[in-house]
Amino acid sequence: MPHAEHGTSRHSHGGPVEIRRGVYYKNLWLRIGNGPADARYMDSAIAGKLLLVDVKGEVKEFSGGNVHGSYGVNFAMPDEGFYNIYLVNESIRDGLRQINVAKSEVLKHSCREGHDHVKPLMAPRQLDTIPLEIVRERFPAENFHTLFGYGDTITFLVLRQGVPLAGAEVTLHTGRGWRNTVHTDAEGRASFMMIRDYYPPWHEFERRHRQDYVVSAVYASDASGETAAGRYTATRYVSTLNGSYYPSERDYRSYAYGLLLGTFALAFTGIAVYLYRRRRQRRFHEVRFDEKN
Repeated sequence: MPHAEHGTSRHSHGGPVEIRRGVYYKNLWLRIGNGPADARYMDSAIAGKLLLVDVKGEVKEFSGGNVHGSYGVNFAMPDEGFYNIYLVNESIRDGLRQINVAKSEVLKHSCREGHDHVKPLMAPRQLDTIPLEIVRERFPAENFHTLFGYGDTITFLVLRQGVPLAGAEVTLHTGRGWRNTVHTDAEGRASFMMIRDYYPPWHEFERRHRQDYVVSAVYASDASGETAAGRYTATRYVSTLNGSYYPSERDYRSYAYGLLLGTFALAFTGIAVYLYRRRRQRRFHEVRFDEKN
């Protein structure tokens, strides 16, 4: 995919975008690894099918290419809401057919367009033709400004061609290397509580500190057959979905309280030392000798 003309860079609620002639464009880069902590960017194309599902549910197939020096995709987001981008890759090795699905859900939102129309656009979107897909379920009161924080429980739904899949192995990988693995329940759901692994000094704490996570789902079957790549006797499906989370309101409030307490303690100590030293000072008394003749 040849990269289009550069636009004006801007940070929106869905992350950094480029604006060209009033239209938002999103750049996404493909990374490969065992999690966000050790993932590396791809410098060349990878075989597979790229699909984009827009806000209206229309499916488009397109290609990737060089995006600012690394392999990725660039697409327009003319309408507000969530866009799904999929990369489906397939290979056969030693009789094992592996199907990989990388998915990213991207939000396009501008506060200048208002918020009264947000609720109908919040529902997650899925594509029933995807071999294995992960869908992040919404919070009851979620909107375009909702940020996930430490202590929040996020639920994911794993689908096998649009049907909830029980027993799939689901792992949450954080940007600092922590991971947790569970299995989907009878309804295909897996839930994780986001841990707090951000402990900077008080003066360096950032309430908008972004941390990335990746959720992966694995499912194996004894399905066999033959494709253009060769024969296979078993099939393994791997699907990933990326996201991000931030310090919760409780965290930066505790930091603020701690800073306030520390300031109070420092001031109290200073005043106490000043009063102590003042009490220890001896006032000057003039002593004079009166000589009498």
